[in-house]
Amino acid sequence: TLFRSGRDFKIRNGSLGDLIGFAYGVQMKQIVGGPAWIDNDRYDISAVPDQPGSPNVEQLRTMVRKLLTDRFSLKFHHEKREFSAYVLTVSTTGQKLTPTQLKGSLPNLGARPGNGGLTLVMMNGTLADFTGFLQMLVLDKPVVDQTGISGRFDENVTFTPDESQFNGHPPKLPATDVAEAPDLFTAIQRQLGLKLAPEKTAVDVIAIDHVEKPSPN
Repeated sequence: TLFRSGRDFKIRNGSLGDLIGFAYGVQMKQIVGGPAWIDNDRYDISAVPDQPGSPNVEQLRTMVRKLLTDRFSLKFHHEKREFSAYVLTVSTTGQKLTPTQLKGSLPNLGARPGNGGLTLVMMNGTLADFTGFLQMLVLDKPVVDQTGISGRFDENVTFTPDESQFNGHPPKLPATDVAEAPDLFTAIQRQLGLKLAPEKTAVDVIAIDHVEKPSPN
């Protein structure tokens, strides 16, 4: 489990696979070639970033990547392999994305209770940021952006999670008198003009070349 409180970043009972997944935005099935202990051995880690202020997600990922190099001697390369995945394309209705008015290169993504469901919120994000968020937190397969759309957008997607999402533990939503929001796939099509559909496609994987167990503190 990963926690962030102000400047403090903690991992409790996390595997090396969890660390690699967080640092490089991949699921465990996208990490190949490593020894069995990368999923079996568990670690508690506490860290504080070098830079002042409360770190954003990209700064935390950079910090974890450095930890993987320094403490685990991790070396790897990227490959493309065919996986069952979800592919994001533009629907026949055409995209309905809202270009952001914010400046800067860092996105803000999160989730909150919405009108009849759960709302995924993205500010100043690319579609690669959006698919990465879906892959890491919501869906059980890799998510690949094939829209060909560049730029940064502000988007809300309100949907009703099902039991296959959020690693089998969808958030409990408050009771409401409004109609239930649609499922994720319908919501993305109606609200963003995009289509998210399962298919086999080439997916980026982390192929481990070398890794070592860390020495105790």
